[in-house]
Amino acid sequence: MTNMKIPLRLLSFILFLQSGMAFCPSKCTCDGDKNLRASCIGAGLEVVPIQLNPDVKSINLAMNLITSVHYTLSFYTRLEALDLSQNRIESLGGKNFEYQNDLRELDLSRNLVSTLGKDAFRGLKRLRALNLSDNFIEGIHSGAMVDLISLVELDLTNNRIISFEDTTFRSLGALEVLILENNQLLEVPTSNLVYCHQLRRLDLTRNFVESVRNESFMGLRHLTDLELDENVIKDVDVDAFSGLVALTWLDFADNNLTVMPTVQLSKLSNLTNLSLSGNSFSYLPAVALLNLFNLRELHLDRLERLTRIDSRALVDNTHLQRITLDANQAFYDLPPRLFHGNPNLMDVSMRGNGLKTLDAVQFPLDQLRRLQLADNPLECNCSLLWLWRLVNEEEEEVGAGDATRSGSLTLDSEAIGCDIVEDSVKVRHRLIDMSEGDIQCPARLVTIVCAVLTVLLVTMAGVSVVLYLQFARRRKRIVEERKNVNERIVPQQIDKMELERYLQAQALTSEYRTLRPWEIPIKEADREEPDHYEKFDYFDHRRMPPPKAAPAPHVVYV
Repeated sequence: MTNMKIPLRLLSFILFLQSGMAFCPSKCTCDGDKNLRASCIGAGLEVVPIQLNPDVKSINLAMNLITSVHYTLSFYTRLEALDLSQNRIESLGGKNFEYQNDLRELDLSRNLVSTLGKDAFRGLKRLRALNLSDNFIEGIHSGAMVDLISLVELDLTNNRIISFEDTTFRSLGALEVLILENNQLLEVPTSNLVYCHQLRRLDLTRNFVESVRNESFMGLRHLTDLELDENVIKDVDVDAFSGLVALTWLDFADNNLTVMPTVQLSKLSNLTNLSLSGNSFSYLPAVALLNLFNLRELHLDRLERLTRIDSRALVDNTHLQRITLDANQAFYDLPPRLFHGNPNLMDVSMRGNGLKTLDAVQFPLDQLRRLQLADNPLECNCSLLWLWRLVNEEEEEVGAGDATRSGSLTLDSEAIGCDIVEDSVKVRHRLIDMSEGDIQCPARLVTIVCAVLTVLLVTMAGVSVVLYLQFARRRKRIVEERKNVNERIVPQQIDKMELERYLQAQALTSEYRTLRPWEIPIKEADREEPDHYEKFDYFDHRRMPPPKAAPAPHVVYV
C-alpha cells in the first residue's frame, strides 16, 4: 500500500510544478505569495500534505491525525518552521528530515513517540529549537542528535526518560536551554552536561534525583537558571554549587532537606531569586543565607516543620525586596526585628501561618509597599490596634479613590481577621468589619493599673528622697563631731627641758620599800590548835629566816 502511495504523491507534485499553481487543502489557510506560510490546524489530516507550495517556509499541522512523517517532507526543502504537535506520530524513523537544511524550529510535542533512533534528526544542522515534550520517550540513541550542532533549546518535558547514554549530548555545544521536567531521572545527567558549555537554563523539576554531588554541574559557568524543585533531594555536597558563578535563579522547593544548606548556598554570590519552599527543616539559624548579598526574592513557603527563625537570619541579604513565608502552620512566633536589616524590602507575605499576635515593630512599615497577613489565627486584643488602623486607613483610601497613590501600603484587608471567644467558642471576625471598640482592649483596667503603678513609683521615689536626706544629715553630723574631737585633743607644745626636770624630781621624791613576803610559814605540829583559824598577824616575822630580796618593781612613767 505504501509503495502505491509514493508514485501518486510524486505524480501530484509533478502536476503541481507543471501547473505553476499551489494547492491548499480544505480547512487550511495558505499565504503562498507573501509570507509563504500554510496553516492546517485541526484540519483532520492523516498525512502531511504534499501539494503545498514547495517554497513554503512555515507549515502548522497541529491537532491533526498524522501518524508518520515518512517520505512526506522531502518536497519542502526551504522550511524554516514545522509544527507537528498534537498528532499521533509514534516514530520519527531515520533521515526523514534530511532535506530540511534550513529548518530552525521543529515542534513534535504531544505525540506518541517512544524512542529516538539513530539519525532521527539527520540533516537538521541549523535547527535551533526542538520540542519533544509530552511524548512517551524512554530511550534516546547516542547518535540521534549528532547533527544538532546549532540547537539552542531542547524540551523533553513529560517523558519517561530514566537516564541518557554518556555521549548523547556530545554535539550540543551550542545548547542554552535544556528542559527535562517530569521524567524519571535518578541523578543529575552530569556525563552529558559536560558537553553543554553554553547552557544557561537547566530544568530538572519533578524527577527522582536524591542527591547533588560536587561534580554535578561541573563546567556550567554560564548557567543562570537552575530548577531542582519537586525531587527527593536530601543530600547536597558542600561544593555542589561552587562552579555556578553566573547563577541568579535557584528553585530548590519541595525536596527533603532537613537542614538549611547555608554553606552550600554561600557559593552563589550572584543569586537573586531563591525558593526553598516545601522542605523539612525546622529552624532558620543566624545568617542562614550567608554571602547572598544580591538576593532580591526569597520563598520559604509550606515548611511544615518550621517553628523558629533567628532574628539575624536575613542580615546578609541587604538587597532583599520580596519575601514569602506562607502556609507554615507550625510557625507561631515572628522575631521582632527579623526584617529590619533589609532596607530595600517592599513586599512581605505571611499568609496561613500559626501567628496569634503581631506587633507593629516586627515590620518596617515605613518602607513596605505590600503586606499580606490573611489566614492567621490572630487574637483580637490590643496588639492588633495598629493593624486595625492600617486596614481602616486603606479602606478609607479605597472609598476616596486614592488607593493607587504612590507610596501607599497595600494590605489583603478583605481576608485579615481575628478570633473572639464567644460562649467558649472562637468566632472569626474580619478586621474591616470591626470597630475600635470591638478590639478587646481593656482600657479601664490598663488605666487603673498604670495609675496604681504611677502612685507606687512616686511614693517609692519620695520615701527614697527622705531616707537619703536623713542619711546625709546624719553623716554630716558625725563628720562635724569627729572634727571637734580632733580639734580638742591636738597635743600642746611641750618644753623638753621642763619635762626632764619634772621626771628627775619624781625620781628623787619616790620612796620604795620591800613588800612583805607572801609565803605562809609552816607551823610546828605541837603548837597546832584544832578548830582555830590562824591569822597572819600571829606569825613572828623575827623568827623567820630573812626574806630574799624582791626584785625591783618595773615603773612606767606616764
